[in-house]
Amino acid sequence: MLRTALLFGTVLGILALVWVVLLMVTGSNPYGPRRLMTTPLVPFVVIGSQWFVRRYYPTGPGIGKAILTGLLTAVFASVVSAVTLYGFARSADPRLLERNAEEATKILQSARSYYLKQPGGVERYKLDQQNIARTPQELAQDELSKKLILGLLFAIPGGIFLRK
Repeated sequence: MLRTALLFGTVLGILALVWVVLLMVTGSNPYGPRRLMTTPLVPFVVIGSQWFVRRYYPTGPGIGKAILTGLLTAVFASVVSAVTLYGFARSADPRLLERNAEEATKILQSARSYYLKQPGGVERYKLDQQNIARTPQELAQDELSKKLILGLLFAIPGGIFLRK
């Protein structure tokens, strides 16, 4: 169970790093919105690990082991992904982070009129402005939180469904 979660989580974390490297090599912003294209893979990996662990138990792993497998997979995938992104951002050109912050600021400024039309939009605009990742730590924190939350949301129902 632990090995399955570690395997699936590590593979997704490394796949996220490969995606970021490919974005950089192709000239795209490796820290921009395209970086998040690996996030939708988290539910598939969590459910896949829960499905895979069923082969070790003839009558099914049970609800506890199935949910725990999904939770551990989500944690491993999030941590490996965040750590590898942090290491990449620390070793890559710092101008990439500056370019990302500039692009994010431009996108946010172009959507300002939309924000101002919404109730509470001014506060949301200011909050989004503050949340623009400018350091490797902030990038890693963003990666960790998004993947972990999504993984946890799918681990529990997946474990209930795949308990037998």
